[in-house]
Amino acid sequence: MNNSRDSIAVRLLRLLARGVFRYPRLFFFPQIVLFGLAVYYTITHLQFSTSRNDLVGSDKKYHQNYLRFKKEFPGQDDIVAVVESENPEKNRQFVERLGAKLQAETNLFGEVMFNNDLKMLGRKALLFLPEESLGELQSTLRDYRPFVSQFAKATNLNSIFALINLQFRTARRESNAENASLVRALPALRRIVDQADDALKRSGVPPSPGITALFDPNQESADQIYITSGKGQIYIVDAKAKTEDLNEQAVERLRQLVRETETEVPGLNVGITGEPVLESDEMKQSQRDSTVATILSLIVCALIFIFSYNEAARPIKATLALIIGLGYTIGYTTLAVGHLNILTITFFPILIGLAIDYGVHLITRFEEELRKGKSREEAMEKAMVNTGLGIVTGCLTTAAAFYAMAFTNFKGIQEMGIITGGGMVICLIPMMTFLPVLLMRGGHDEKIATVSKEDATPALRARIERYWLERPVQVITLTIVICALCLTQFYKVFFDYNLLHMQSKGLPAVMFERKLIDSSAKSVLFAAVVATNAQEAVALEHKITNLTTVASVDTMGQFLTGDPQTKLAKVSEIKKDVSTIHFQEIDLSPVNIPELSLTLFGLKGYLGLAIDTVEKEGDKELFRELTLLRKSIDKFRF
Repeated sequence: MNNSRDSIAVRLLRLLARGVFRYPRLFFFPQIVLFGLAVYYTITHLQFSTSRNDLVGSDKKYHQNYLRFKKEFPGQDDIVAVVESENPEKNRQFVERLGAKLQAETNLFGEVMFNNDLKMLGRKALLFLPEESLGELQSTLRDYRPFVSQFAKATNLNSIFALINLQFRTARRESNAENASLVRALPALRRIVDQADDALKRSGVPPSPGITALFDPNQESADQIYITSGKGQIYIVDAKAKTEDLNEQAVERLRQLVRETETEVPGLNVGITGEPVLESDEMKQSQRDSTVATILSLIVCALIFIFSYNEAARPIKATLALIIGLGYTIGYTTLAVGHLNILTITFFPILIGLAIDYGVHLITRFEEELRKGKSREEAMEKAMVNTGLGIVTGCLTTAAAFYAMAFTNFKGIQEMGIITGGGMVICLIPMMTFLPVLLMRGGHDEKIATVSKEDATPALRARIERYWLERPVQVITLTIVICALCLTQFYKVFFDYNLLHMQSKGLPAVMFERKLIDSSAKSVLFAAVVATNAQEAVALEHKITNLTTVASVDTMGQFLTGDPQTKLAKVSEIKKDVSTIHFQEIDLSPVNIPELSLTLFGLKGYLGLAIDTVEKEGDKELFRELTLLRKSIDKFRF
């Protein structure tokens, strides 16, 4: 009988219980359809946000400053290929080949940088060099000018060596500028031959020898030509997607190009990293891990339920009702938030562990009433009304705790609170409607009654509970002792503000990021400071440099202040020195192998004559260089 003193909640629950009993199909089939619609809506509309910026509230001042900075200085995050080996030439071969492939992908990549090419800085690039570097550049150009002027006439590999033969043939015995330049060029010629020989052993389009052939690979000047780290053992290719929307496509394309280049230049340790790579890989790993955790938690909860109740039917029914609730929740998430990020994607296991309790309490009370001899209808009404009131209260209090997270300042936490709090309430719906319909079907009442009559001795669980409840003093004392022991470890708990510690150590992108961090003297963490004028930039530079937490400062202030006349004069001299050098148009046709072989054979003969002469004169260093070049030609020809 209804009690007029019953609360509104109790009356509503009683009406719900009677509605479920009288109209079971109304509570069953529509929910199946709604579940399907929710899943379909999620598949077609839910997005996955990989950007860490989406975890931060847009109303935060520091984030607004960052957005203004990005707008003022537009640019995409770096996607970095890390090439590692102890062979500088193999590293060079790899980055040159990969860099050329990336530069050809103009639809995806807007900027590609794999060497310190001043051309990237535009027509005024020389003004960015220190005066000392300009002086060294001018000295090097003057030393190599006769050699460069002579061989600027070359159009292909064969013509280069033909010109060398000409110099040997026309050289005079006495020293002059041309002879001196040829002698200085011998190591470079040998490296060109060695690089050409190496290119024949590899598939793909070989890179040009480049300016590195002019330098000793063991010198620091050669390392400075490329972007290196770890004392030259790590070479770097830096690329940027044209737009932020193309980041994921650019990452996948870079992976493909890296794999292709690895077949051409094997034997290196190569990987990619960078903010877009980390975001993409971490999101994919979070999706995989969350899927595994969701399935595992669902199975484990169901097995514990089955084991505890010593039967499968009702626990499985509760699990099915929970799955319906999860389907509703993901549809609600798509509608209310529209996306999942690396944090909110973990809500599934949380909901499973909490929402399954609804079914546990409802089934336990339902079976308890059946053991008392109540009919199914009476047992279900008692369970839905009396225990249901506690279930609803517990649901709302837990949901309120989660919804409180929506008032925090961290956007990722806000969305987590909205999704999980709403999920708690939504999962209650099928547990209080769909599950009772399932419980009303099945023939387990006699088994429950039989077990109840035959089991005259208290169950083990009941004896443990009685032992525990009958000794309150000991329980309180033990609890206090455990709490005291835990407090002794409190000093070990601290806040870790290093975001790098949140990364998954097993991800290749994280491993290569660590390699770059460990191999470089500079940190990957940086701050950007914007000044309104050159004088303010200089003042800020001095202040920031004096901070003990700052390792180094790179600023444009040095280029915008002071008198540039000295640099301009030096640049004018360099331009005057190279103004008479004109390079011929490159011959892109395939090399004529017989002709090249004959030219090299002639050069080998000239080298033999030169070696005999130098050996008699006792110039050991020149003798060594001539001998090494002759050996390289022999190796190249055969």
